[in-house]
Amino acid sequence: MNRLTLPRPRSILLLALAAVLLSLLVLLARPAKTEAAIVNLAYNRPVTVSSTESSAYAGAYAVDANGNTRWSSAYSDQQYIIVDLGTARPLTGVKLRWEAAYAKGFQIQTSNDNSTWTTVYSNYNGVGGVNDISFTATVRYVKMYAFQRATAYGYSLYEFEIYGDNGQGGGGSEPVSAVKQRILSYLNNLGGKTIVGIENKFNNTPRSDSDRVAGIAGRTPSLWGGDFGFGSLALDNRWNMIQEAKNQFNKGALVTLMYHPCAPTRDEYCSWDEIGGANPAKLTSAQFTQLTTPGTSLYNSWIGRLDTLATYLQDLENNNVVVLFRPLHEMNQCVFWWSCHKGSNGSAKLYQITYDYLTHTKGLENLIWVWNVQDFSNLSTEISAYNPGSSYFDIASLDVYNTGYTQNNYNTMLQASGGKPIAIGECQFMPSASLLASQNKWIYAMLWPDFIEENRSTLPGIYGASNVLTLDEMPGWR
Repeated sequence: MNRLTLPRPRSILLLALAAVLLSLLVLLARPAKTEAAIVNLAYNRPVTVSSTESSAYAGAYAVDANGNTRWSSAYSDQQYIIVDLGTARPLTGVKLRWEAAYAKGFQIQTSNDNSTWTTVYSNYNGVGGVNDISFTATVRYVKMYAFQRATAYGYSLYEFEIYGDNGQGGGGSEPVSAVKQRILSYLNNLGGKTIVGIENKFNNTPRSDSDRVAGIAGRTPSLWGGDFGFGSLALDNRWNMIQEAKNQFNKGALVTLMYHPCAPTRDEYCSWDEIGGANPAKLTSAQFTQLTTPGTSLYNSWIGRLDTLATYLQDLENNNVVVLFRPLHEMNQCVFWWSCHKGSNGSAKLYQITYDYLTHTKGLENLIWVWNVQDFSNLSTEISAYNPGSSYFDIASLDVYNTGYTQNNYNTMLQASGGKPIAIGECQFMPSASLLASQNKWIYAMLWPDFIEENRSTLPGIYGASNVLTLDEMPGWR
């Protein structure tokens, strides 16, 4: 009779390892489970409301990802706000962020034709605050219908958020509009902390100033600044700057871009002397009226400039990079050709044209708009002449070179911002940590690189302060 031959211990171990490897191969061969990216689909979507308390509380303010603005209805029951998602989308729920004037009784309704509505949620004893409401539906329109007020006022929502599949599917990149919304929400909820950074002056070395500050401060700036610029050095290296913007954004830094443009009466190869130096170019009132009048040669020249910028900005959008865009900066600084023109065809109008063209005509969705003025002694009395309107900016910023970080300047910016965030667009001297503690609404402060040495002794203390955020403390945007 043949004897049964048992495997040796080493053979048993090899067989066990082979079984484990086989199991791993089977798992890896299975299709990866895809998960939809759930985002707030209501952000900046078209809104219809039953009424508004005033133009200061329009329906669009309930979908702007800004916790300081709100929609407020007339002082009566039976009011509604409807968000059009553009197409039927798979939804998982909504979030209502009520102001003090909340609804005791309300419903969430959905529709695909804006006519026949289905009630997916009812609340007859609302208590305000933040309401997280879960449901599933694939629809185009979502309505919050309020039928009983909790106060003598109307109904008021800081935000009407609608959550669902972003349409990208598993493995797809997050839409840039959702990234922008996330950044805006982050900036609106910094809790008194300030982001700090530096402008990088030369496009051929677009991180040299950031590296220099990091070497002095011992920590890396959380905000990186670049400039489309003027002259051959800037223009020939714009793509170099754009690539660095991508690098910085992917590291988690905020990216801000500005534009020192040559006058539209000539090409872009001017010198600093013609912009803000010894012999700056000027436009007469008649020329500025032409500049802001569609169809004129000066208007067309400016639109051509914007078409050029849009090429770079679109590339950033294609790579999901969101930009804090600060065009026509220091609109009350009379040395610049674009500034100090008041009236209906003045500097504010040129800013509006720039915004409308890049946002609506070119369709760019990755821009956070930064409106900017300088700290002159007449700031509080003149700022309104340069304000393009709150619908044209996301952040109001002040350049600090003249009168400094006074309480009056701070209060003026808070008032002019209309509840939106305020920032220090650029400065000669960085604010101290103690000043930022007392003026804790400044969301970021950017040093101008010509003054790095003047700030050398204070940078380590500022960058190490508990109320200042450096790159290692940023959340990252991917």
